[in-house]
Amino acid sequence: MKSRKTYFILFALFMLIAHGLIAQSVKNMTLLGNYGRGEGESKAVFAAGSVVYYGLGNKVQIASFSNPTSPVKIGSVILTDVIEDLVRTSIGGNQHLVVSGGSKMWLINVQNPTTPSLVSTVEVAAGTTCEGVATSGTYAYVAAGGAGLKIYNIAAPSAPVLVASLDTLEYCESVVISGQYAYIAAGSRSHILDISNPSAPVYVGRITGFGGYHQYLNVRSGYAYVCNYDAGLSVVNVTNPANPVDVVEVPSGYRTARIIFDGNYAYVAVGDSGMYIYNVVNPASPVFVTSIKTTGRAASLYYGAVTISGTPTGHIFISNRNPAPGISAINVANPSSPTTASFLAALAAPSGSAFTPFYLNGKVYVAYGTAGLRILDVTNPSSINLLGTANLGGDSRAVVVYGNYAYVAARDSGVYVVDVTNPANPVKVKTIKTPRARGISISGDKIYVAASDSGMGLIDISNPVNASIIYYSGSSVYGENVAVNGNIAGITDYGQITFYDVSVPNSPVMKGSTGSLKTGNEGFSIEGNYAYVPDGDSLKIFDISNLMLPTLVSKIKTGGYGYTCAVSGDYCYVASEGTGVRAINISNPSSPVEDGYFDDVPQSRGVVVNGKYVYVAEKADGLTIYSNDLITSVFDENNFIPESIVLYQNYPNPFNPATNIAFELKKQSIVTLEIFNTVGEKVGTLVNKELPAGRFNIQFDGSSLSTGIYLCRLKADNLEITKKMTLLK
Repeated sequence: MKSRKTYFILFALFMLIAHGLIAQSVKNMTLLGNYGRGEGESKAVFAAGSVVYYGLGNKVQIASFSNPTSPVKIGSVILTDVIEDLVRTSIGGNQHLVVSGGSKMWLINVQNPTTPSLVSTVEVAAGTTCEGVATSGTYAYVAAGGAGLKIYNIAAPSAPVLVASLDTLEYCESVVISGQYAYIAAGSRSHILDISNPSAPVYVGRITGFGGYHQYLNVRSGYAYVCNYDAGLSVVNVTNPANPVDVVEVPSGYRTARIIFDGNYAYVAVGDSGMYIYNVVNPASPVFVTSIKTTGRAASLYYGAVTISGTPTGHIFISNRNPAPGISAINVANPSSPTTASFLAALAAPSGSAFTPFYLNGKVYVAYGTAGLRILDVTNPSSINLLGTANLGGDSRAVVVYGNYAYVAARDSGVYVVDVTNPANPVKVKTIKTPRARGISISGDKIYVAASDSGMGLIDISNPVNASIIYYSGSSVYGENVAVNGNIAGITDYGQITFYDVSVPNSPVMKGSTGSLKTGNEGFSIEGNYAYVPDGDSLKIFDISNLMLPTLVSKIKTGGYGYTCAVSGDYCYVASEGTGVRAINISNPSSPVEDGYFDDVPQSRGVVVNGKYVYVAEKADGLTIYSNDLITSVFDENNFIPESIVLYQNYPNPFNPATNIAFELKKQSIVTLEIFNTVGEKVGTLVNKELPAGRFNIQFDGSSLSTGIYLCRLKADNLEITKKMTLLK
């Protein structure tokens, strides 16, 4: 039955690869966050005191090391390419990160490190890799690999301006600014430029050192320390930049990649050997002090002073590549005896495959294949938090939520009923045996199930723990997936969609069908008088105002294989297995227009929308959140809680040790306000009584708690809201 799909996907992927289209391209959509891909290697790190900025694959991660033995991640931004280097600089009184990677440079506002925001993306040089970046004043210097050195005026962070380009410097690996000079490591040699006028840099001299591959260099007191990736350090006198003089070679070893200084000491990242420490009081004769192994392969490092018991204490933060990626914090208060304070590991990808998401009240419930049901807090789209997992058995493919219960279609196992009252500890309370449950949809207290050979099934969930099947349409229609809206339900058998009048829910009446589709359909949406149906590489729109005679009114190409779709406002979002997510403007259903897209990994399987936020289940890559940048409202269209209760984000956040929690009641209610840790243990009850309508402010004191993430949960009027809080001590 699905042979057409198999051939179509193979052909589509072949064409995408042949034309180079697997690479990411974007229009009017932004990737905000992801849960499930895992985090990649760390190649870059920058520290400002106890706040550390580092790359993890294509994610910029920000962590607080105010307690170096127990660091806490506080913010992140996902970019489109692997991060090679980053630096923090002040522009117009606001702190920004300047980041290089792939063919791009990015500027990120980190004035508040808990809520970083991408300000601009610059395409530096297509087809190359921007390996390094440095800043001086309002200028950014990008070592752009084979494209040489690029200099940008970043006085306006939202609109950087290229002011100079030097493309004859060989392959530029890194750049460092010292005084009026820029030093560029470029493979077989390093170059020195006078940048007194950044718009007109002047070539001054070159450093050959003692040979080898120049990966990086840094300058201290008139001496350049060149990292020869293959062998070690070369020390070169650059007091006269026009005539560098080789001084001494220091054989620190293979993969000597980065060097920084603090006082009389140099700290060197040496790949698998970890970090070496040298006394460089006499540049002509550096003295090896000691070394320390790192958890992974040391790639880059930076110095930061962390205040411990009122005393600034030196730490070196090291970015680690495979086999154990992450960030090491090394206490170097005594450089001759460094100690590892902590290692903040990159997250590994969780088990299972994400198939279908369902949004409700700031949470996304994901049917995660053999891993069961995962519940994610998405109140901060850039920092998705796993609240809980229900290991259900079987193969969870679709989910809907009503009240405090989730209903999971689990193929041969039927439909699971899961109590999600406590998201940290979801509990399976019932299994409803059905023929293979492939898809699921909800309307009021009725659930519609795509039940394979038994067609469409109907489950009464008015009493969740006693929920039961009350109807099957029978084998005349095969149930591949199902959708319902108002009085109309539809079921796809892959080859066509058959519609039902469900104005009397217990007695659906079969009506007409779309007729045969060209490639096939595995998921669709019904909104008003229209059905939105992905069919291979097209989205087809049918007028179903006459259910007996659905009529095709338009279609539009979507690229890869459209797996399913979701409608919100003027847009239909297609999860395209091959070309990411597509935003189709359907304000005029007879003339749809593709307004946006985000070509990401070719894994898109399920999609749900809330306001401007688009949640896409991407199989092995988990759940990814995108925004439709053409929508300015962040209205929560699924969340009816603001009609009766509101829980505001605590302030300050992060906090130490106290914070203020505000909430509003629209009517008199019995209220509980409780604090939980991330494993679901209650650590405090702030309110447990009946309160009148109005606004309330409660102070929470975390003096007795350790640094970490906590969940604040407000329950009132049979509803609940959860907010995430960060305690930093």
